[in-house]
Amino acid sequence: MRRRLKDGETGLVLLPEPREWGSLADVEAYAHSCIDICGPEGWRMQWDRAVRRLGCCKIHQRVISISRYFAESYLHRDPELIRRTVLHELAHALAWEYYRERNHGEAWHHFCCQLGIPDERSVCKCEDFSPAERRREPLFALCNKETGEVYRYYYRSPRITPRKLSRCYIPGQKTATYGKLQIVDLRPPAPSSLPESESER
Repeated sequence: MRRRLKDGETGLVLLPEPREWGSLADVEAYAHSCIDICGPEGWRMQWDRAVRRLGCCKIHQRVISISRYFAESYLHRDPELIRRTVLHELAHALAWEYYRERNHGEAWHHFCCQLGIPDERSVCKCEDFSPAERRREPLFALCNKETGEVYRYYYRSPRITPRKLSRCYIPGQKTATYGKLQIVDLRPPAPSSLPESESER
């Protein structure tokens, strides 16, 4: 019988122990086993081709989506990061089903604790894991104007005004980033066009 997490339930959920993964099929089997144990009903795991995030939770499709490129890159180097990513997105699914919470709020953290990742962060920085043939140079960067730390790269012009940006902050780092974010243009300067020399008179 499928075991469901209940409102107010406490304690860890006994999830399958991740073995040494030899292929993406092993990761997929682990994800589906976790979904079978915890619920929620009708959810599934699938792969995607994202290169700038590890995973996402598609609530309207009832899908936990993991980047295939990320998993291939970290399958042997850091399987624990893959496992935590699966559980991170599963916590989102549970938070939505039971509390209708979309973000990294109290309900999401509650289910992270039950799934055994109480110290999970809302944002995980990771090296670029896109295939070499797909890599492009970023055009813009979201930076801290005081420290210069880069939080995100953009490959097209971001649709955010300076006024709106002044009220934004990085989740989990509000004190250090509120009102301190800026978009930096990384594009090389266009060559200056010199006026044509006048002919001698």
